[in-house]
Amino acid sequence: MTKEQYAEMLKDIGETHKNGGDISACIAKYRARYNYMYVYNDIVFKVLLGNPDNEKITVDFLNAVLKLDGADCIESVIFVNPAVVAPFSKSITSDVVAEDQRRDRIVLEVQHVEDSSFNERLVLYTAKHTVASRIKGEDYKLRNLNLISLQMFDGFPDSPNYRHCIRLKNQENEEFYRKQTITLVEIPKFLKQKYSSDNSRLAEWLRVFDGLNNENPAPVPDGSPFALLQEKARLSIFTEEFLVSEAMRMSDHNYELYVEKKHARAEGRAEGRAEGRAEGRVEGRAEGRVEGRAEGRVEGKVEVARQLKAMGDSTEKIMAVSGLTEAEVLAL
Repeated sequence: MTKEQYAEMLKDIGETHKNGGDISACIAKYRARYNYMYVYNDIVFKVLLGNPDNEKITVDFLNAVLKLDGADCIESVIFVNPAVVAPFSKSITSDVVAEDQRRDRIVLEVQHVEDSSFNERLVLYTAKHTVASRIKGEDYKLRNLNLISLQMFDGFPDSPNYRHCIRLKNQENEEFYRKQTITLVEIPKFLKQKYSSDNSRLAEWLRVFDGLNNENPAPVPDGSPFALLQEKARLSIFTEEFLVSEAMRMSDHNYELYVEKKHARAEGRAEGRAEGRAEGRVEGRAEGRVEGRAEGRVEGKVEVARQLKAMGDSTEKIMAVSGLTEAEVLAL
């Protein structure tokens, strides 16, 4: 299912749960309609690629993104924050953090929303994991760090490439430090431009993801990591308890807010036309200013909380500084 279809399903499940309706019948309706989950949902992605049971999928995908082959390949991973597939669990986060057989650290995450602080957040995440990759007993010795960001927006819109490898370099483009690498993958650019001649392993993976999201699974070899992903991503595998728990925290996801705002804007325009253009412009400007200020304050608090959380501060401190509730902090 697509992002919007996933949001619609969880919203329906959540409302049915709150109103005391038949949850099983509600979920059955969507299982009859869709075969697969929306892969790029933060929690679903974590369950699929951050689960020790799915190590085969994760290893193959990481080698594809990082373009590793031969002796450089990742052979196995240990998950630093393994997914706990349990209803109402707070231990699942958006990041997949793992160490390979060399104990080099790999961080894999999905970014849905672009904002002015995105690059700063990415650098902050990199700094956080750089500190965590320090070799104990060695003052300045670090292990390799690969931070991978799958983006639902274009970070380099003028570039013909959809995959970008970022390292510290000087003005002559000479590498200053090789052990810290940020790899950005622009998903919409890949899907929009198709890259039909790209036969890389990463391109194969992105086509498999897209096939699942559009209920059109790509033909894959039996027993391959692709086939394993297609099996693990089936909607029927995810329990009623899991879906209800995700539905209850749906409003905390940026992409769901986007869907709701998009619909709200459309409804607002229709009502404005019906009530009169002049009145609609006056009321729209007034409401926009009020809503803009309110949303700005909320987004500011959330961004502060995200930065504090990324730096490892306690929930209590984040609550005190940001003004958010415990539930809002835990849901970030």
